Amino acid sequence: MSENLVHTVCAGDLEMEYARIGSGPKPLIVIPGLSIKSVMKSAASLEGPYKIFKEKYTLYFFDRKKDAKPGYSLTEMADDQVAALKALGIEKADIYGLSQGGMIAQYMAIRNPEIVNKLVLGSSTSKAEPQQLKTIRNWARLARARETTTLVNSFIDDCFSEKFAARYRRALLALYKEISDEELDRFAIFADACDYVDTYNDLGKIRSQVLVLGAGKDLVTTPEASVKIAEKLKDACIPCEFYMYEDCGHAVFDELPDYKKRIFDFLEQ
Repeated sequence: MSENLVHTVCAGDLEMEYARIGSGPKPLIVIPGLSIKSVMKSAASLEGPYKIFKEKYTLYFFDRKKDAKPGYSLTEMADDQVAALKALGIEKADIYGLSQGGMIAQYMAIRNPEIVNKLVLGSSTSKAEPQQLKTIRNWARLARARETTTLVNSFIDDCFSEKFAARYRRALLALYKEISDEELDRFAIFADACDYVDTYNDLGKIRSQVLVLGAGKDLVTTPEASVKIAEKLKDACIPCEFYMYEDCGHAVFDELPDYKKRIFDFLEQ
């Protein structure tokens, strides 16, 4: 059951849920992107897709902090994530951030480079592109208007490739059943923060090897955003690998098994 995998870490007045999977000696921190429902609700479903990591890594999947108020910023999310790791006794780890999680991971690596061993950024951005502003602001508007059905369908169509969405829409709709007003409010708060991502000029402060993964049909952060991150890191002489999944949507990390194998190989180098 998911609840057996989910724990709470406290640091001062910070409370944050996380799911722990695997029993390997190396910690791998996974910071998910925006989700209408917390991944903690379906933590058990993470075990299969991440089974390749479970022998060599202990994976920690983190939610955002419990008591998030409007105006909660990406830098605050990053600082809270670092505080949560320290409270768990994790001094250094591989960090994998997806979408908004990648924005948080960038701030962590810039503000606390000593905590990051290797960094993986999936479908992320260092500066909001016009398409991102349009897409995510629309999600936030629908959430606040309580237009749940429209929000869920827009989220699916924006995040996944057309082929994947057509094939799995029924399962995805089932995943987002019974969304509460509290969940919609939290989603809108976290969505607002994406407008202000601004790490581009500080990427040279990162001190770890980086793997940047983009998606050629990304309708959220855009493929161009991933290209810009990779080019900026290489210009700053930061060791960086880059790969673009040309025919996939924003949530390619959920579409292709090859995605996690590529991450595993990078971490094991």
